[in-house]
Amino acid sequence: MNRENSTQAEPRAEPKALILCDFDGTVSIRDTVNRLVRDHVYSAEWRHHVKRYLRGEIGSRGVYEAVAPLMRMTERDLEEFVRRFALLDPHFPAFLDWARSKGIDVKIVSDGFDGTIRTLFRDHGIDGLDVFANALILEPNGQVHMASPHADPECGVCGTCKLGVLKQFRPQYDKIILIGDGESDRHVASHADLVIGLKDLFVYCARESLPSIRADGFRDVPLLLTRRIEAVTFDMDGTLVDSIDTIVDAFNHMFVRMGYPTMSKEEVVRKTSISLVDFVHSYLKPHETEEAIGIFREYYDAIYMEKTGLLPGVLETLENLDGAVIAGVVTNKRGPYARRLAQHLGFSRHMTRIIGAQDGFKAKPSGEMFEEFVKSAGTNKETTIYVGDAPLDVQAAANAGIDCYAIANSIFSAEELAISGARRVLSHISELPNALGPEL
Repeated sequence: MNRENSTQAEPRAEPKALILCDFDGTVSIRDTVNRLVRDHVYSAEWRHHVKRYLRGEIGSRGVYEAVAPLMRMTERDLEEFVRRFALLDPHFPAFLDWARSKGIDVKIVSDGFDGTIRTLFRDHGIDGLDVFANALILEPNGQVHMASPHADPECGVCGTCKLGVLKQFRPQYDKIILIGDGESDRHVASHADLVIGLKDLFVYCARESLPSIRADGFRDVPLLLTRRIEAVTFDMDGTLVDSIDTIVDAFNHMFVRMGYPTMSKEEVVRKTSISLVDFVHSYLKPHETEEAIGIFREYYDAIYMEKTGLLPGVLETLENLDGAVIAGVVTNKRGPYARRLAQHLGFSRHMTRIIGAQDGFKAKPSGEMFEEFVKSAGTNKETTIYVGDAPLDVQAAANAGIDCYAIANSIFSAEELAISGARRVLSHISELPNALGPEL
């Protein structure tokens, strides 16, 4: 080989990532904007402008421009307010150190006031962060002026156009992640590569099918962005298999035989997601339970194999996960039924362990079956998730200390699943392989 004519490939640059952080309700646990205004206005007229904002007649920029002349505040007043009211997320400094150690840039994007942000950061020894926010200009005589240097001049609704900031930096970064909590983050959320959503923002992203992960604060963020899921355990009914109509038929057969009114499909799904035994004990009279369980099982045994099928995309997803994760099933369906059905439908070969009710563990919402699965998989709870389709699944996983990735359906909406505490909400099971991380 002629070395003089050979060329060496340039080393590939590491992907560059940017994290945009909202401030009020995110970096600062308390929302400082309304309180700052309320504590420093001298005229009740400010409420009129806030009501106009709530009615959608003006945006935040319009409120600031109208309210600023009604305020009186000095630099000392601002510093006292920040020390008295603003509250930094105690894990933000450690998050910032982590991001810097990984070469991840962090910038603050806020529709609040730069003076509040910079004062809080100075008090906590935080420096070197770019801040995009509304400018708070305080005169020595206490007069207040506000400017919005990062507003969109063609729109002018928000004081700070967070989407404009994202677009400004888009050419410089391979991935842009938003961390936020509220309404001012919604528009930019649809343009971020990923959202770490706190509070209402996570619910909004779930409802709008935007890629998002729920976080309770900055303590969660490094793990959520860097972990790779090693083990996945699935709910069965409504998640892997289309069995709802069969279960509804069996319950209504039981109700009729026992002299009770029948239930709609939604009522059955919502009321009977606990185990059969627990449901019958809670819904029927004590002396009826044994007979009712027998009626249900006799009817269900006769029809479940024939009338139960795989949900769309399940087999393809499980095949995509082969070799990437340890997979299993945790279900309130009786264990022998679940294993027999998995064999019949052709997905048992993808499962390391299928655990069901009456396998020696308490049914969901207990976490006992999950504890057993983690033990069987030889992994840990931080890198194990449960994939389900109902709030009960989210609760059961939480009881075991495991995150739940919930799949929205016609009964349980994405919004309801997000509110119930799912870590992620997916629109379809086929999204799962791409949601297992790491994100950075």
